[in-house]
Amino acid sequence: MGLKKWLFSSMFLRNMLADFGFRSAYSTQKGGFVPYFQYIIGPYEQNYYLYFREEPFVKRYKNEIFNKLFEYDRNDSKKYLTFHYDAYLDKQDFLQFLQDEIFERLERRPRSTQKSKLQAALDWVTEKLQEHRTKQEIMIRQEFKQGVQTIIESQQVRSPEETDQQINAVLERIVPSIEKLFEGVTGRIKLSHPKYLDLLLQHLYILRNLQYTDRTGKVKGELFNNFTATDLAFLLRFHFIDFKGQRPNTVQQGIAKVEENIDINSEKFKRLNKALREFYFDN
Repeated sequence: MGLKKWLFSSMFLRNMLADFGFRSAYSTQKGGFVPYFQYIIGPYEQNYYLYFREEPFVKRYKNEIFNKLFEYDRNDSKKYLTFHYDAYLDKQDFLQFLQDEIFERLERRPRSTQKSKLQAALDWVTEKLQEHRTKQEIMIRQEFKQGVQTIIESQQVRSPEETDQQINAVLERIVPSIEKLFEGVTGRIKLSHPKYLDLLLQHLYILRNLQYTDRTGKVKGELFNNFTATDLAFLLRFHFIDFKGQRPNTVQQGIAKVEENIDINSEKFKRLNKALREFYFDN
């Protein structure tokens, strides 16, 4: 056995070489994780598989994904990621997992060499997400086109009610695909505490309805030409972690509940409204 194979067959020595320090594992049972990256229990080999002497803990498994990544230059790291990406069935799930793990490691402020490799991996993920979205867009267009064509061809023999039902049936088929399409482009905004959620919605209510008037009280303009509760619901759902996974109508109901309880005559509300009007319109 060569020196490198011997060193990398020892998890302890491999971690020292990779991280120059101790690497702990979660205090849970071994295994029990989703194997996004293929691995083998056995001596280390110089290929794209992950190697462990025994079934790993989830944290050790995730760390080894990136220890392996750091072995390669930019070109070979793409081949390494592609090797595992091609083998995993749910491409969107794989990309979301890898994106989340990269973001988490970038937040730890890694060394410059590791940071550059993480950024290269993130660029690869972004490229693959775009490819995935393009394929989904083509699929959605084809499915929608077929559905509309069916409706047009059947309009002569169907009642308006039956036509509406057929339109809804088409939408029911394509909405999940549209939602899946947006999964890879959702934001990661998260409030520091749940107590700020209602206050944020109140603030956004003011912004959505912000207007400026002349001295007679006549409305002369507004901040947004159009910003409905539906727009706000989609904004929150796709970019705020607190709303991720909720249906649009559920988010809208939450918005409506908060807005119903707004006391527009409170001094706090009046001060904020005045300050925002001065900020946007006094120039």
